Amino acid sequence: MRCFIVLIGLCLTVASQADERILSFHSDVRVFPDGMIEVTETITVRAEGKQIRRGIYRDFPVEYQDRLGNTYNIKLEPLAVQRDGNREPFHTVRSGRDVRTYFGSSSHFVEHGEHTYVFRYRANRMLGFFDQHDELYWNVTGNEWVFPIDKATATVRLEFDAPRDAILVEGYTGRRGSTAQNYGRYMDDAGDVHFEANNPLGPAQGLTIVVGWPKGFVAEPTTLARVGWLLSDNRNLLAAFIGYLLLLAFYIPVWNKYGKDPDEGVIVTRYRPPAGFSPASLRYIRQMYYDDKVMTAAIVNLAVKGYLDIKKRGKTHSLHKRDTETLRPDLAAGEEELYAAIFREDDVVTLKDFNHELLGKARSIHNDSLRADYKNNYFKTNSLLVLPAFVIVIASTLIAFNIGNGPTPFVIGTIVLSFLTMALFTLIMKRPTIRGREVLDEMLGFKDFLEIAEKDELNLRNPPAKTPELFEALLPFALALGVEQQWSEKFADVLAAIRNPDGSAYSPSWYRGKWNTSNLSRTTRGLSSGLNSAVGSSVSPPGSSSGFSGGGSSGGGGGGGGGGGW
Repeated sequence: MRCFIVLIGLCLTVASQADERILSFHSDVRVFPDGMIEVTETITVRAEGKQIRRGIYRDFPVEYQDRLGNTYNIKLEPLAVQRDGNREPFHTVRSGRDVRTYFGSSSHFVEHGEHTYVFRYRANRMLGFFDQHDELYWNVTGNEWVFPIDKATATVRLEFDAPRDAILVEGYTGRRGSTAQNYGRYMDDAGDVHFEANNPLGPAQGLTIVVGWPKGFVAEPTTLARVGWLLSDNRNLLAAFIGYLLLLAFYIPVWNKYGKDPDEGVIVTRYRPPAGFSPASLRYIRQMYYDDKVMTAAIVNLAVKGYLDIKKRGKTHSLHKRDTETLRPDLAAGEEELYAAIFREDDVVTLKDFNHELLGKARSIHNDSLRADYKNNYFKTNSLLVLPAFVIVIASTLIAFNIGNGPTPFVIGTIVLSFLTMALFTLIMKRPTIRGREVLDEMLGFKDFLEIAEKDELNLRNPPAKTPELFEALLPFALALGVEQQWSEKFADVLAAIRNPDGSAYSPSWYRGKWNTSNLSRTTRGLSSGLNSAVGSSVSPPGSSSGFSGGGSSGGGGGGGGGGGW
């Protein structure tokens, strides 16, 4: 019986000895000041002709993805392979995200037994650069070997004179993601750091090491270099970036030729608006587009001229047509069309959304009239020039989304930047004509007068007298140019001192609502904002606006991969 047991034990021992495995795996890693590393792997295997027939292969990952989904490529350069002290042929192929290096030749089979392979290679972009230190975070063995590893060791040599007491050391063992630290380490007299796994590693288990040193000993990549790597590694991002550059290459010379504004002339303070221009037309020319305040300024100007009254009850504004037999000033461009459109159905129009069709039509008619009179004559929008830019952005977006890793955050950010740039240039492509520039210069001189502080009026030559008539006549212009508060502050004391025959305080004849002359600035600001809000909401259909107001682990780092026999 005892002999039988011994025989069984011997058979099991022989069987175990016949398994193909890695008897030892040692990695010598040299870190150079230029950021390159050179690695020499000494791998002793037992070959039994099962999987290891012609030799072994080594997988090395050369493509990584960062947490934003961007690709990060490193360059692996195999230098030499030896087997049992003799030069061994090798060849390398790309396999997914790995580079696979085959040791041996397809025409030659290795003998059964132990063989020692020495694989030497260089790699770049494997170091980490942080605020307080730099480091090598290195997966020594890889976690994808099909064979167990009886003994795993590593040595790291820093080819620069970093202080020994400032060198940081860490390590991990086990399957990918494991935080186990079943290893030993020490630093020899030369400053080399040595690592050894305490136990054999099973298939798919590995040894990962970390060695850090103070900053300044290894050349850190520049921002330009990092950007270059990012673009070269990510075709999707490169496509989006090229699209953005093409967009700039198109827009900059086009803007310089068609969108650059004429030089501003000498601005002289003026007491009257440019002759022949209404408040609405000045705002339209200034902005080079139509908005609600253009219509608001026109309505207030119609009221000042005696064509309508503005009534406010609670939060509701209404427009009341005045008797047409009264002698009144002529209407400016667009005002007559607006006036007729507002009162085409009734003499009283409430500024509420149930009148959106009527008021929306009036707004459209007013816009069309102003556009016909002033667009191209006083400014150019150059809107057709957006079409080539739109084609560039859409084409680069489609390409970027369909190659490489597709719509990663960086790619999406670049596309968003392209659309924002296109929107910006669409705005700045608008420019006044020479004729428009002259009107704007006059308007700026007039605006200076409207907003100049009372204490600075002494510097003016023969300013007009402050009368209620002047205040009302120029108030629509102040509303159009956004300086109604400053204009009101100039007249606060004058208008507060005025009393009607019945003893009541001053208020415009064309406005029926609460008018507080003692706080004129607040009153006119409320008139402007309230009327503008009412106009904006009333030209939109119901439902289109709100009813309210107002650490490390095994398998981490670079290196890694695995291997097998072939």
